[in-house]
Formats: sequence, structure tokens, C-alpha cells
Amino acid sequence: MTMTFSFAAPSRRTVLIGTGALALGGCAGNLIGPPSPAPQIYTLDPPFGAVADAPNVDWQLVVTAPVAPAVLDTSRIALERAPNLMDYYANAQWTDRLPLVLQSLMVQAFEASGRIRAVGRATAGIRADYVLETELRNFEAYYAVPDTAPKIRVRMTARLLGALNREIAGITEASQEVPAAANDMTNITAAFARASGAMISQIVSWSLQPPRGKHAR
Repeated sequence: MTMTFSFAAPSRRTVLIGTGALALGGCAGNLIGPPSPAPQIYTLDPPFGAVADAPNVDWQLVVTAPVAPAVLDTSRIALERAPNLMDYYANAQWTDRLPLVLQSLMVQAFEASGRIRAVGRATAGIRADYVLETELRNFEAYYAVPDTAPKIRVRMTARLLGALNREIAGITEASQEVPAAANDMTNITAAFARASGAMISQIVSWSLQPPRGKHAR
């Protein structure tokens, strides 16, 4: 089910989650007083699950950047404040726009599997047999219970297409939900890494499964 997002009126605000001093960053507005501190940069460095059940394949793959709703097409770290109402953690962001981060991680995961002849972005000059297109549906934290650590929700759909004929070889959806160990950004971003790693591993394992026509072995 596609989520819709709404935003509060544009103003600068700080919201505290329970007794923990985790601030949320709302829509940007004019600042009165000293400027906000520079954002802390967090790296998504997930562990990738094993793909022991996947075959070796002799085809080549291009991985496109995920399509994402505007609220997730950013370097900011998203949080669901209420149903259909998204916000961001203040002074915290990923190393790049989230779709580009996830594209890099998917390429790394395929390479780490050791099961594919070649994989990369379209700009890598690969003569691809298949193209992996994805759509990011969820990538946010949420507080199921006030005054506790949040949970991380990630969800992505994937389509494997023939590179020349654009015929769909398969469609799947991968999702994960992971609790953060504590209500601080170190533990929250670590939970994002675990969730995204498991989600991407699902997509890699699925992509490598037969049948893939004459390119599978």
C-alpha cells in the first residue's frame, strides 16, 4: 500500500522524544539566534546476508538508483512522527542522497556475493544482460511506544528487466523491521544498517535465482 506524506507548516522547531534528548528537525525556516550546528554525518555500512542458495550466473547486471518519494529522496534521516506525517532527525544525515547510498550498497552486495560475472551502475560501461530497477517505499524510524528506542522500517520493490527487450524477468518486494538498541543516533543508524543490509541481501538472493533464460547456469 502506497504511503502518503504530509508536512507541518514551515517553521523551525525542536521536538524532544520522551525524556531522551533526541531532537527532530522540521521544515526549514528563518532562524532567529545562533545558527544550528553542522549536521553529523552517518555512514550506512550494513552486513550482507549469505547467498549460499544462489547459483553462479554468467550474465552482467546494471543496478539503477531506486526511485523514491520526495520525503526519502534526501540525505536527511527520516522519522515517522505520526501516521502519514514524516519528519527528520535534526543535525543528522547520511553521506549522500539515500537513493544513491542504496544503489552503491546494492552494487557492493552483488560483488560481495561472488556469484555474478559483472555488476555496476549504467555509467560503469557494463554490457548488461539485465537491469535491476527498484522503488523505495519505506526507510524511516518510528516510535511504537513513547520513551523507548525506535524501530526501523525499510521496504523496497524490485524488478529485473532484460537490458535489450525490457521484458520483465521478475518482480519482488523485500522488507525488514529492526528495533534500535537505544534511543540515540549511533544505535538508530546501526539499526538502519542492519535493516537495509537484510533487505538488500533478500533482493540479491532473489535476483540471482533461475529461471533467467539462457543466461542462468
